[in-house]
Amino acid sequence: MSESNITGIVLRRWDAGESDRKLSLLTEEHGRMEVIAKGARKGNSRLSGVTEPLSVCSFAIAAGKHRSFITQAQPLTSFPGLRTDYTRLTMAMSFVELLHAFAQIDQVNAELFQHAWIALKALELHVKPLVALLWSELIFMSIEGILPSFDHCVLDGHRLVENPAWISAMAGGHIDSAHSNEFSDRQLVDAEILIGLAKLSKLDRPPLAFKAALASFGVLSAFWYHHAHKNLPAREALAHHLTELQ
Repeated sequence: MSESNITGIVLRRWDAGESDRKLSLLTEEHGRMEVIAKGARKGNSRLSGVTEPLSVCSFAIAAGKHRSFITQAQPLTSFPGLRTDYTRLTMAMSFVELLHAFAQIDQVNAELFQHAWIALKALELHVKPLVALLWSELIFMSIEGILPSFDHCVLDGHRLVENPAWISAMAGGHIDSAHSNEFSDRQLVDAEILIGLAKLSKLDRPPLAFKAALASFGVLSAFWYHHAHKNLPAREALAHHLTELQ
């Protein structure tokens, strides 16, 4: 087996075999990877704590013919502020669920790795974590090339002037009323929300406040579900939790 050192964020884990864990990692060096942590489910395992989701570690990886294995791990951070606040933790788990769903296996994307680290730190520390989550998701969409057009019609390029305005995840963003009947998933949204999302997507850091954050979360959800083509249970749990907080 060949060995290499990588820096990775644990996105997800599964039980494997009698005592192992399979991990989904977002790494700086190789993009997303799936690796095996031998014996990590044993109570005395040195790999037990570092295989928890949201852990960031320097991993020593041994690459076999069909699978890769963690041989050593040095913790870098686990974002402790996320683990002591249920709302922040739920948001962080929703965000890494998106990373797992959309980041490609073995496709190097150093920009995405750096953004993921910055986003998790923002979710840990920002005074309004939902604002940090919205910003983090929009930048992720931009990196992935799926950022919706919020303030211009995706079909004819006309600037948003209607209020309320139509959006469609199938279309890729805002659509003029003249085109609305072409898309079965169309929905009406307050124009101020769409303009706000367009502005937020251009910022290099999350602002201190953002109007209609909960409604904006719902707008983004429509696009995430459209692109994922599958359930996003952590996002569903977060949506339920945010509704309960109102």
